Amino acid sequence: MDDIHYAKILNRIIQGRLRLRFGDLVLFVYQPSQDILEESFDIYDTVYEEAYLSGSFVEEERLELLINNDMWSPVDDKQAEKISKDVEDLKVQAYKTFFKKKQLLGIKKSIIHMERKEGFLRSRKSVFEQVTCKGLASYAKSSWIIQQTTRDVDGNLYDFSHVSLSKIMQRAMEESIPPSVYRAIARSSSWRAMWNGSKTRDSVFGKAACDLTADQISLISYSMMYDNVYENPDSPKEEIIADDVCLDGWFIEQRRKHEKDKAKAQADAMLTNPKIANSQEVFMMASDQREANEIFDLNSAGARHVVQARQEQIKENTKDGANLHFKDLADVKQTRMINAVNQASSTIKGRR
Repeated sequence: MDDIHYAKILNRIIQGRLRLRFGDLVLFVYQPSQDILEESFDIYDTVYEEAYLSGSFVEEERLELLINNDMWSPVDDKQAEKISKDVEDLKVQAYKTFFKKKQLLGIKKSIIHMERKEGFLRSRKSVFEQVTCKGLASYAKSSWIIQQTTRDVDGNLYDFSHVSLSKIMQRAMEESIPPSVYRAIARSSSWRAMWNGSKTRDSVFGKAACDLTADQISLISYSMMYDNVYENPDSPKEEIIADDVCLDGWFIEQRRKHEKDKAKAQADAMLTNPKIANSQEVFMMASDQREANEIFDLNSAGARHVVQARQEQIKENTKDGANLHFKDLADVKQTRMINAVNQASSTIKGRR
């Protein structure tokens, strides 16, 4: 997408409307006002009640139908969550290998493949959604909003005589702005000049925050995100900021560092507890493997070596089906031996 297209979309965001052309017919779909949004919830509630009384599925019944027909299961959600976490790891790798272009290209291809797989798994859960009470009510609400916000070039509400309501809804959905475009506009020099030149964030569009359109709110959110990046003392290079995947990786790494520092601070605070302050070892429970890794990293290099040595010893002993007692661990034996020697030495010194 070139600068002209970005400028066109920026103008659309500023105007608060979508311009659609159907041959010689030009229509504008405006962002709904607060009054229209308020009334649209009445439409939703009315249609939901009608659908429920007519016997349409509620959400629980739809999910049960999908499970009984092997069309979806909670396992799909778990797999999708795992893929999402794996994608995060790949984005961190992308950030760290930004200047190794061949390796970076391979990582980005893997991310695209995994995100498609995640999307497929999540889409399985949405089957038949449109025929539930919620789906029917949501569609009625959206179509009513389009009816109240579609106008011709003279500013009159359109009567849908030449173009159907469903076609306009379809075009409006196809013209929705993806996150990558919001981000590109938020980084652009033309928008940054407007953004930085506004006296307050609410005044950039010349209206109160409660009157901003959804598109305007999204652009402001991304602009504030980039403000935080530029103002961060550890801000990445400009080339990385311009790369959505790599910048996501930077965000993830920053978040993980913060979480690790927070966990370490909590662990340090725990050690000040007089009940465990003099404990040789403190055990912390983990809810999953990722959290277990984070807890493991809180150990010193020496402690990590001890844990790994114990795991190897336990692994070797369990091969033969033997049970290994804590006192039989090599490092425990060594510590007990050192303590015994030190105690004997102290006893001998005490006799002199």
